[in-house]
Amino acid sequence: MALTGPECRQVVVAALVRDGQGRYLVSQRPPGKAGSGLWEFPGGKVETGEGEREALLRELREELGIEATVAEPLPHWRAQDPVGIRLSFWAVTAFAGVPDAREGQQIRWCTVSELACLAFLPADAPVVARLCLPPLYLISTAADLGEDVFLVRLAAALARQPALVQLREPWPADRLQAFACRVRDLCRRHGAKLLLNAPADSVAGCADGVHLTSRRLLALRERPLPRSLLVGASCHNAAELAHAVSVGCDFAVLSPIQPTASHPGAVPLGWPRFAQLAASVALPVYALGGMTGDDLARSQSFGGQGVALRSNALMAPVDPPGKN
Repeated sequence: MALTGPECRQVVVAALVRDGQGRYLVSQRPPGKAGSGLWEFPGGKVETGEGEREALLRELREELGIEATVAEPLPHWRAQDPVGIRLSFWAVTAFAGVPDAREGQQIRWCTVSELACLAFLPADAPVVARLCLPPLYLISTAADLGEDVFLVRLAAALARQPALVQLREPWPADRLQAFACRVRDLCRRHGAKLLLNAPADSVAGCADGVHLTSRRLLALRERPLPRSLLVGASCHNAAELAHAVSVGCDFAVLSPIQPTASHPGAVPLGWPRFAQLAASVALPVYALGGMTGDDLARSQSFGGQGVALRSNALMAPVDPPGKN
C-alpha cells in the first residue's frame, strides 16, 4: 500500500500468525538491534515498488521459513510511531512449514494471556491490548432486573460469547462491592473480567479493574491501578481520549455514536467521526450509544474494538433459580 502523507516515510508489515490452538507467534529482538530484548510480531519493511501482502509473504519466508497461505489485512489495527513508520497488521491463520528463527532471534508461541506478560515494542503494544480484550463490553442492569435475575441472564450471555463486564449501579459503596464479588466469581467461571464503575480505591478484592467516568478520568494525572488490573474510561471527544492515553488507560468507551433514549439531548458522533477519533489514539475503543450486537462488525470496520451496551440488550429472559 502506498504511503499516506509526508509523515509516513516507511510502512512496516507485521503478522499476527495464529496456530490451530489459538496461540500467536512472536519474536524477540536480538542483541545489537534497536529495541533489543523486546518482543514483536514478525514482519518487516515494505520495499520500494512492493505491495504490503507481497512484503508480508517475503518477510515471513525470510525471517521464519514459512509460507503464509491465508493472510488478511486488519485495516483498523494500524499504528504509527513517532519517527513516521506506519505499521500495517495482517492476520495469518494458515501457513505451510515449521517456523524457524533464521535471523538469530528467539521465537515463541504464546496464548493471549501469555502475550500480556511480555514486554513488547511500543508500536506493537496496542495490538496486544486488542487481542486481550473481547469485542463486547456489557454494562450491568441489576438495579432494573434484580440481582438474581441479572446474574442468571449474565451467565447465559457469557456462555454464548466472551465479553468484558462493567458493574455500574446507583448503590452505596458497601452494597456495590458485595454484589461485585458475586459478579466477579460468575465472570471468572466463564473466563471473563469485571470492571467496577466506582472510585479506583474501591476495586481491591472485588473486581478485575475500574471503569472511570469522564469526570474521574480528567481528575487523574497518572494511572490509578497497577498493570495487573484493567483501567477503562468513558470518553466523548478527542481531548478525553488523549487524556485516557496519557494516564495509561487500557481502553476507552466513546459515546454517543447513535441517538439514545437515555440521553435525548446528546448530539451523536456518528460512525465517520467515531472512526476519526478511534484512529487518533493507539488505544482500543468501544462504541457506545444506541448499539446492539448487530453493530459489532460495523464498529470494527470503523476502527473500533467492538461495542459496549447495556447487558439486557443481549440477554434472553431466563427465570431466576427457585422461580416456578
